[in-house]
Amino acid sequence: MPVSKDFRVKKGLVVGENIDATSGNLSAINVDASGTFSAGTFEPSNVTATGYVSSPSISADNFYGNITDATYSDLTIDGTTSAANIMLDSGTTVSDSDQWSTGGVTMHSSYANIGHGGELALFTIPMAKYRSGKCLVQAVAMGVGTNPSDQYAELTEFSFIHNGTDVEYIESAPVSVGNTALATLSADVVSTNVVINATASSPGDNTVQFISTITLLHTTQV
Repeated sequence: MPVSKDFRVKKGLVVGENIDATSGNLSAINVDASGTFSAGTFEPSNVTATGYVSSPSISADNFYGNITDATYSDLTIDGTTSAANIMLDSGTTVSDSDQWSTGGVTMHSSYANIGHGGELALFTIPMAKYRSGKCLVQAVAMGVGTNPSDQYAELTEFSFIHNGTDVEYIESAPVSVGNTALATLSADVVSTNVVINATASSPGDNTVQFISTITLLHTTQV
């Protein structure tokens, strides 16, 4: 039913298939898309969900405005993301646990407590997927003095690259508090992986706490 002017519904409008607004504006207090909601431009001043926003697919070339108090099971952005803040709660998983991937770069973190003289793998890296990487390793001696973080702590950079058979690595000069080396880092090829190990050396023969991050470059462009 073509209408050349405004078409107003006082209570409700139920459409079994499509509403196609090729020009102008589509304004509604509630939009419930049980199937697919597709728009070239979707530009509300505010979209507020007091309960939930539910749709298998929301697709738009341009999406403006604010969405508040909404829960999504999946959020996929194929193009460029630009925002002052993007916050994900503690229940969010990106790739593997504590792992973020973008393009040909993957970022990963690890945490470990290692007793004096002990050795532990900080990272196990599949050689088929990653060619090289750089670690930032923080080591703090625990149980030494009344304030361990002020007594012995260090920060070290560790870089590696492999050819599928052998691995080469270098550890840069650490920045330390207490002038005592707390960690010895090394890399070995174990089966199909590069394993980065840390050996702890505590001044009080106690435990060294390691918090580490690693940036890995893929073997091929992705």
